[in-house]
Amino acid sequence: MCPNNRTAQPIYVILGSGGHTAEMCKINQALMQHDDLKQYQSVRYIVANSDDTSEKQIRSALPALKDSDFIRVPRSRSVGQSWLSSIFTTLWALLWSCWLIWRDRPKLVLCNGPGTCVPYCYAAYLWRLLGRLPAHSKIVFVESYCRVETLSLSGRLLLPLVDMFVVHWPALATRYAKKSNLRYFGRIL
Repeated sequence: MCPNNRTAQPIYVILGSGGHTAEMCKINQALMQHDDLKQYQSVRYIVANSDDTSEKQIRSALPALKDSDFIRVPRSRSVGQSWLSSIFTTLWALLWSCWLIWRDRPKLVLCNGPGTCVPYCYAAYLWRLLGRLPAHSKIVFVESYCRVETLSLSGRLLLPLVDMFVVHWPALATRYAKKSNLRYFGRIL
């Protein structure tokens, strides 16, 4: 299959602004070096409509990327946005994510904490439960490196449903040791 074929089941890498994208660049570069990646047909980068910085950052880390490798999506909540109005923007983002997950049927959703990732993880979980995504599809959440003792809001929302939840610090691994999906590999960034 051609890597840009829409019928291919891609990896979704969800980018967030600032430090989230810097971390995801490192994770993504490590991922691209493994031969196991050949089982996936393509990588699609999910970027919020209002986030030009993340696309520039990942393009500088991986210069061979094409415009078709990026999907621009509505943001769940902007920095400083009121909680009341974020209800509506989050619902809109969830509708978008449900449609994109339905359309592309990704084998892997990989994210590391930006709010943009929450609707995509929930959509992937829902479509997998309903049989649209294959049972072997995976949702992997890598908690932000800066979260040493507590989980982020995105982490708390996603811990119950992701297939693998990766933390960087022993304090978090100890605190959530009873969670079967939590993994601690030491410092991975």
